[in-house]
Amino acid sequence: MPWGDGYMSTPSGWISIILGLIILVVLIFAFYQVNKILNEFKVEIERLKNALEETRKNTEEVKRKLEEV
Repeated sequence: MPWGDGYMSTPSGWISIILGLIILVVLIFAFYQVNKILNEFKVEIERLKNALEETRKNTEEVKRKLEEV
């Protein structure tokens, strides 16, 4: 065996392991980023729902005042 006895691997084996680890790190980072973006969207949607509810209440109040006039 030109690369040594049983415990040594071929360079292509090490390259495959390193590439696999790099891909794993990239996937974990991508999952983290997607999760972070989804949480930001969730907060933004909640804020928009609150603003819409407040606008609806204000609209009903204005409608009542106009009916009184």
